[in-house]
Amino acid sequence: MDDSVPFNILKHTMVPRHELLTDDEADKVLKRLKITRDQLPKIKDSDAAIKTLKVALNKDIPEKSVVKIVRDSQTSETAEVYRLVIRG
Repeated sequence: MDDSVPFNILKHTMVPRHELLTDDEADKVLKRLKITRDQLPKIKDSDAAIKTLKVALNKDIPEKSVVKIVRDSQTSETAEVYRLVIRG
């Protein structure tokens, strides 16, 4: 990890799984949800999970990328949510 990310926060049991979607995957999700990228909830690229994902993938995460977050759920095993990466 680099200085801005002292440890891999994504491996902590309380942090849900974060996955960077390809543009094709994101477009399919947006079509299924019948929304545009700008209608997604936002996540800043300064968020610790996004910084760690960037280091883990060893590549930049561009603005307007879509991240899938998979959380454990008591009612449906898992819940998938999506966030639009913004600068900040």
